[in-house]
Amino acid sequence: MASLQALFCAATLLLVVAHAWTAMAASTTVENACESYAAGDRASYDFCVWKLRRENGSAAADARGLAAIAARAGRATAKAATERIAALRANETETASRRDALAACDAEYAAAARRLGHAARAAARREGGDLRRAQALLEEATGATARCDAAFAAAGQKESPLDGSVRGLDDEVELAIALLPPAPPTKA
Repeated sequence: MASLQALFCAATLLLVVAHAWTAMAASTTVENACESYAAGDRASYDFCVWKLRRENGSAAADARGLAAIAARAGRATAKAATERIAALRANETETASRRDALAACDAEYAAAARRLGHAARAAARREGGDLRRAQALLEEATGATARCDAAFAAAGQKESPLDGSVRGLDDEVELAIALLPPAPPTKA
């Protein structure tokens, strides 16, 4: 009976150690990826860790998974921007040029949300061509905020009426680009 209890205790201890080791290894993956991304800048490192740990599944994710998580975070930001724009458009009573700027911003953020959703799925898949597709989609999504600001500047507005919550979109996209592993060379 005592040997059975000892065996049970040893098995339980082994499971606890294995779980702790898995959690530590996963944490190291996020931390290593963020250290590489931040290149010594503490604020960038903190941003990276904060973004990635907010998502379920980041603890077990590899580089592709972490890039997909960052792309999904960017998609959520872009979708929030389209919702904010819809609210602004519903209450818009100003000039036609301002309405046109809102429409242009809506198109920019909607396209960014679609591209980031496709990029997240492509990054998570294991085929080499999907990495190239994810890279291209992420690069296309970069700059949506600047293009929206330009639409308002062209309309004679000093600044975009969108709040600061959408300002982090480019940071999220750049994080996804930095975390995405390089695509294998194409076969000639």
